[in-house]
Amino acid sequence: MSLTPVRVPKRLKKKLAKKPPEMQKAVIACIVQLREDWTHPGLHSSKLGGTDIYHAKVSGGNRITFFWEDDRIVLENHCNHDILKHVN
Repeated sequence: MSLTPVRVPKRLKKKLAKKPPEMQKAVIACIVQLREDWTHPGLHSSKLGGTDIYHAKVSGGNRITFFWEDDRIVLENHCNHDILKHVN
């Protein structure tokens, strides 16, 4: 099985480093699952309406947003689900 390449921008790495360890673990687990199968039902991945941005469930109300750059996933942000409501 080949894993989908992922790019994590520096600003997101810095943001994640400030999160509590349990949230960091959850985000890393989400990224691993995205690399294995970004359509896995547990991620609840879907496209944000009217954009080229997708989101996937990290845990509870937490999401990670990403977009595709050729055959690579580029992570955008880690945020609360409520923030995504304002994107649509």
